[in-house]
Amino acid sequence: MIPPKRAVSGAAKASLVYHAGALGDFITTLPALRVWRRLHASDHITLIGKPRHAAVAGRFAAWDEVWDVESRSLARLFRAGQDPATDPGGLSRFSSALLFSPLSSPLRRNLEALGVRGIQWQAPFPSSPMPIIDYHLALFPDVEIAEDERIPLVDPGDPREQPQTTASETPGPTVALHPGSGSHAKNWAFARFQALAGELQRRGERIAWIVGPAEEGLALEVPGTVWRDLPLANLCAKLSTCRLYVGNDSGVTHLAAAVGAPTLALFGPSDPRIWAPKGRQVRILKAQKLRDISVSEVVEVCCLL
Repeated sequence: MIPPKRAVSGAAKASLVYHAGALGDFITTLPALRVWRRLHASDHITLIGKPRHAAVAGRFAAWDEVWDVESRSLARLFRAGQDPATDPGGLSRFSSALLFSPLSSPLRRNLEALGVRGIQWQAPFPSSPMPIIDYHLALFPDVEIAEDERIPLVDPGDPREQPQTTASETPGPTVALHPGSGSHAKNWAFARFQALAGELQRRGERIAWIVGPAEEGLALEVPGTVWRDLPLANLCAKLSTCRLYVGNDSGVTHLAAAVGAPTLALFGPSDPRIWAPKGRQVRILKAQKLRDISVSEVVEVCCLL
């Protein structure tokens, strides 16, 4: 159970969490942040990160406030050789900190110079194959963690309160397709997504395409609804109502799994032993070369979910 948000008082203990990575990477830390919240239940916890990403946690947030990592007032915190007397944002008041940052980052050294103690640090990625969520939870070897606590919690809000994205969009079970990712090498061919959509529609499925910056340049003349550049809160709400989601190894795929949508993730060069999303109902199709995953294979798994 996550404690309610508390106002800051002069006597309150303060704890700092830092994560400034991509959306999917941030989602994988959410179970670890809930454990940190449990261990620092009486602290006022500040997250330094990306407010857009932090917002997806909603009522499940394991922090009390968010500072934008891109704020100019924090820039000195990430520069080597800073004067310990320089304290951007009053950071010396923090009694503990959890940092997801490379060892080469000056962040830890600067916090120590400001008098912050009780710092736990972890490199963002494991050095050997293990599920990324388990890797983050390994920060707390003495804490008993139930299996359902290893699933990231993302707040879908109330889907009934979300606006329709197009005038023609009709409510009902939907298969969401997300053909992009942060790297072209991780993308199943767009033509195959199109063929998948056509086959699913022939089977009576309603299709919605998730389109954002990762889909720039694609010739998106596609059948079905297009969810274009949705705010993450709106996307969470829509994903929570989907009958199925199909996507590549991407942040949106982690989001779909975390919000509870049945999820099929397609993996090529990246390692699902590390990066497979975790959710209530997740299936993985993996091939060394993504072109070796056929449309018929994907359709078959879609029918099982």
